[in-house]
Amino acid sequence: MLKISEIVKKTEEMFDLFNEHFYENELTRPAITVSPDGGRGAYGWCSINEIWNASGEKYREINLCAEYLDRPIFELAATLLHEMAHLYDLVHEIQDVSNNGYYHNRKFKATAEAHGLHIEKHNKYGWTITTLTTEAEAWIRENLGEGKINANRLPIEGTTKGGGKKSQNRSIKYVCPCCGTIIRATRKVNVICADCNEPFEQA
Repeated sequence: MLKISEIVKKTEEMFDLFNEHFYENELTRPAITVSPDGGRGAYGWCSINEIWNASGEKYREINLCAEYLDRPIFELAATLLHEMAHLYDLVHEIQDVSNNGYYHNRKFKATAEAHGLHIEKHNKYGWTITTLTTEAEAWIRENLGEGKINANRLPIEGTTKGGGKKSQNRSIKYVCPCCGTIIRATRKVNVICADCNEPFEQA
């Protein structure tokens, strides 16, 4: 039986374990959530602002996107550590991204690589290609094993990886039977080719 609460509990336990080992418990645990990627096309994110309130205490959020939860544990761990690096930089007021949060700069790379990750450069998004270091992977294997979360949210049919709607070509193609000129219309039309004086035919 699927229990989302158990999945969230697992991710919270992973955060606490990583916080102790990689960050010496420096980070305050944010709200850990599991939800669809909302069109971002990302494996996860960390909120810039403190968007949760609990008994007067405010917290940021780290979300792990529900569509990609069932990846191998080492990949999921890399995603969580990636977002923890952002959280560290936010707490320390280190500007590690630009271009509306998409381009990861060398400050992000430095933080991430100081806390268990290896970062390579993406042509468009900067220093964001994330994998575990050999040492971090060995430590996670020893402490978490190789089991994974055996659940994920299925993408909605007719959407892209990021959750947005796939574009659909709704135009109707018409061809002049004489000269072969092609036109398109968004509804059925009666059009005559001015060169040939012939009506266009629906293709």
